[in-house]
Amino acid sequence: MTRKTILVALLGVLLLAGGGARPVWAQDKPADPGLELQKDHGAGPIITARPGALDVLDLEQCVERALQANDALQAERLRRKELDGQMNQALATGLPTLDLVGDWTRSRDPSFALDSTFGSGGGFGIPDGSPDWFNEWLMGFGSIIPAADAIPAQSFLRTTLNLNWTINPVKIMGAVGAANLGIDRQDLAIASVRNSTVESTVAAYHSIIRAADSITAVEAQLANQRELLDIMKMRYELGMATRLDTLQAAVGLANLRPQLSIARAALVNEGARLNALMGQAPGTPLSIANSQVLELDPLVDQVALTRAQERPELVAGDLLADILRRNRQAQGSERYPYLTVNGAYGYVGKEFDTLFDDGHDSWRASVALNWSLFDGLLTKGLVQETEAQIRRTEAELTGQRRQVQVEVLELLANLRMAREVLLAVRLNLQQSEDVLEESLLMLELGKTSYLDVLVAEANRAEARNNLIDARYQVLTLTSTLKRAIGVSPLVPLVAIEGLVAEVQ
Repeated sequence: MTRKTILVALLGVLLLAGGGARPVWAQDKPADPGLELQKDHGAGPIITARPGALDVLDLEQCVERALQANDALQAERLRRKELDGQMNQALATGLPTLDLVGDWTRSRDPSFALDSTFGSGGGFGIPDGSPDWFNEWLMGFGSIIPAADAIPAQSFLRTTLNLNWTINPVKIMGAVGAANLGIDRQDLAIASVRNSTVESTVAAYHSIIRAADSITAVEAQLANQRELLDIMKMRYELGMATRLDTLQAAVGLANLRPQLSIARAALVNEGARLNALMGQAPGTPLSIANSQVLELDPLVDQVALTRAQERPELVAGDLLADILRRNRQAQGSERYPYLTVNGAYGYVGKEFDTLFDDGHDSWRASVALNWSLFDGLLTKGLVQETEAQIRRTEAELTGQRRQVQVEVLELLANLRMAREVLLAVRLNLQQSEDVLEESLLMLELGKTSYLDVLVAEANRAEARNNLIDARYQVLTLTSTLKRAIGVSPLVPLVAIEGLVAEVQ
């Protein structure tokens, strides 16, 4: 019995049975397509993005690593330390300075002997041109003013402890208040970057799963195409198909292989991106758990809009306006009186051994009331500039609040659309699977053409890709919405007070 006869007999058995063997992908298809969405995406429970990893990371672990070592977040935290330094600088405006100064000088100064009042070098040391009373007074003591060229150079050692303190309460309160608000503003900036880091990490995590699902989808297409090629070969041997049909099936199989290479490269690249977000070298081995949770709860728009107005960036904008007001206060303080206290205590001598002897100490103290009556309009100009900055900041903040509302409304609309698309493509995948299954059976029975099967296969592949993309869109849009309303993307929607609508 020839092979062709055997195939004809087998085909007759299939016809008598009224059907045929179910394809592998039809047998393995879950009864509920929603099960595939929530639990098994076809890529397996573990996805190896970069080979060689010892541990398998879930989403929470990836986020934890990113929050500890993400480069952008680390930079924001270091900026916070810069503001700690600025706070100390602000405090310095209200604290005294204390300096210890030691100096050695050597000089020859004949200016006293050369002064026109006393002259120099008179007889017996009496300056020429001196008044009679002065001459008589000097004659009683002898010569005490030497000639100019007789004055020797002298060395002096001095050590002094100097105190300087400017007491301007208005300036102190303004500077310290501005610095303190700056620290609070930076804390809000860190919170904002934290949420953005979590959002990016979540997106990268789901991108890896999407890439792995794409690989599985292409592999399923390859399996389908191999099955189709086998059917066409069988039909060709039975005389029910042409050689061209067989060649077309072989070409279709060959065209899918590059898509598999592209999908695998995408998986490796997404792994490198997640590594970078976690503060690791992009080439670090990485494996993640294939786990996704879809949140499809109905949302209350007004609650989302209200919460968005309290997101860290907007609160930080309010604080910036307050900081400028404190700066204006500090600048305007120059118009008001303020005190300066200066004091010095030290020793002076010609030799170090005798520097601290009794009688060599000296001290000085002063208290001054300062009031700048006119500074050439400098203070007025600074205050005017700061007032303009305050108005500009408030206008920009109003615009930012409106843009945040637009962003949240767009996210809500896009998320609802993505959810609807997800439900539609889920049903479409079920139907396209059924159509492909029936088309393959009819092709085996010779009741349809190869072209119809190709169309069914293309529709099924498109439906599966649409499902992968729709699931990714729902997950990432949900994460972005949470960040947009000022909460961490890891917080469940139901945990955000008032956001999830009660289902009647």
